[in-house]
Amino acid sequence: MKELQQLTKDQLYIFLKNQSENFYSTVTSALDFTLFQDHSLDEEDLSDFLEMLDPETAEKVKAASLQPNEDDIPTIILAEHEGSTSLDLVTEDGEGYKVILFDKDINLPGNLFVEDYVVLIVMGNIQAKNIIVNGSLYCTGNLSCDVLFGASGNDNETYFEGNTSSILIAENGHYTVAEGNIDSQYLISLHNEIEGKSGRNIEKTILDGSNEAEVLNPEILDENGYFEEDSFLNFINNNPPDAVFK
Repeated sequence: MKELQQLTKDQLYIFLKNQSENFYSTVTSALDFTLFQDHSLDEEDLSDFLEMLDPETAEKVKAASLQPNEDDIPTIILAEHEGSTSLDLVTEDGEGYKVILFDKDINLPGNLFVEDYVVLIVMGNIQAKNIIVNGSLYCTGNLSCDVLFGASGNDNETYFEGNTSSILIAENGHYTVAEGNIDSQYLISLHNEIEGKSGRNIEKTILDGSNEAEVLNPEILDENGYFEEDSFLNFINNNPPDAVFK
């Protein structure tokens, strides 16, 4: 990945404004809630809190409350893919959250990985072998892959304006939605929802609940017969998607 330019929140939202109104609203609402929300105390709560402190400490706390916390502001970058077979979007230790914007299609013969602290926004289509989303992924176009997996991240989601085509689509606590159709041979939905607003067509096996031991390969289950995320990720790297099922 090549970083082209660092963006402000306002610049990012201008990019998004040029997309559909629905896409703009979906992405900005999510970002405002998860990354850009104001965690500071309101004036009344702050005043009540300061009255509990000695004057010197209260003055320091009040001064600190007036300063923006730069560490809480996510890094926002415009980037492009440089031609590697796979794309791992990760952050460094202590870097905090990062929003990565691609304004073109992503085409990979290998895997696309989005870690917990990354929000990926793609203005175009995505094609890859396996797509693993621990953070959040928003895309204006269509998706085509062997495996699309939404991992167990709180408040994270995968959203496509277009259609999604895969061999296996799965989630373990991750909201996954396409405005168009979801077409897949297999589906695993354990703790959240996989929604195709124009239709959800699953050709073969659907696991939509908690009977993992009856349906899934024992190699991706823990000792109690429940879905084990790390084992699943290792398994799909070395086996075809249909081998996930008995």
